[in-house]
Amino acid sequence: MSRPTVHDVAKIANVSLATVDRVLNNRGGVAQKSLKKVHAAIEQTGYVRDISAANLSRRREYRFAFILPDTASGFVGLLRAELNAEQKRLHQDKVQIEIIETRAFDTASQVAALRALSAKTTDGVAMIAAQSTEVQTEIKRLRAENVSVLTLVSDLPLSERNAYVGPDNVAAGRTAAAFLGRFVRAPSGTVLMVAGSLSARDHMERVMGFRATMAERFPHLTLLPAAQGFDSAQTVEKLVKNARETTPLVGVYSVGAGSRGMLRALSGSAPRPVTIVHELTDNTRAALQSEDIDLVIDQNPAAEVRAAVSLMRDLSDKRQVDLTRGTIPLNIFVRENV
Repeated sequence: MSRPTVHDVAKIANVSLATVDRVLNNRGGVAQKSLKKVHAAIEQTGYVRDISAANLSRRREYRFAFILPDTASGFVGLLRAELNAEQKRLHQDKVQIEIIETRAFDTASQVAALRALSAKTTDGVAMIAAQSTEVQTEIKRLRAENVSVLTLVSDLPLSERNAYVGPDNVAAGRTAAAFLGRFVRAPSGTVLMVAGSLSARDHMERVMGFRATMAERFPHLTLLPAAQGFDSAQTVEKLVKNARETTPLVGVYSVGAGSRGMLRALSGSAPRPVTIVHELTDNTRAALQSEDIDLVIDQNPAAEVRAAVSLMRDLSDKRQVDLTRGTIPLNIFVRENV
């Protein structure tokens, strides 16, 4: 059976090819009645648009920039790898992906990266956004130039960004608390939280969610004030060692990166505290398999990259988008399913 074409759609909808073309490319100027007829014909025929051919015929090029921290954390490394793979996959669609690195937890570096971008250099930007009025100002400027802006992993909801791509970080923190509280068998004890930076919205929201669930469901466990490791393995190792020397720990929640340092600090401890971390990397996978940690909460960087690129393409083409496409579900990994 031959593949349905635009001619089939036009024939069934009883409209001209020009009308079908306007509907497919969101050009406007189509009566609501004709619009409904074309969409019905597309569904009836099973017509699938060849986006690659359409882009090539229009000589449409997409230029997308991803602003990532220059951290050595495994998760950011996975994001870079997925972006490189997506670039190769979409090369024939004339999609160009640029990775711009900024200093981790450094607002000035991120603002400088944004100021270097404009409609002349990019069609869309996805960024792990810092909580800053200066960042919001640059997002507003780019939006005024018709550059789409997405927040990635960590949201900036009060800005004029188009959409957020990432998980519900409050729910992530609540999930970590629910499992940690169940896993701890002691009638009382102390729990340590290690964040990257509490100025990062995703880390702050995870801490908030964790605290709320611990207070609601596990009041017999005591939470230490959240420590900041700035995603540095050395800093995290020192923080965890110092906490263990001060008080016995029954649980550790690694809110951000720096899990290598945490594992070194916990090595040889008996009994080992219940340990929950974020992001399934080579390092955390091995730690699960060796039972050095208990659970990993993962947000699937491949899904985030695909969702971000897809949303920016649709926004660049002036298509209506369903913002829920940016919601990334959480995956839970233990030794048995890793």
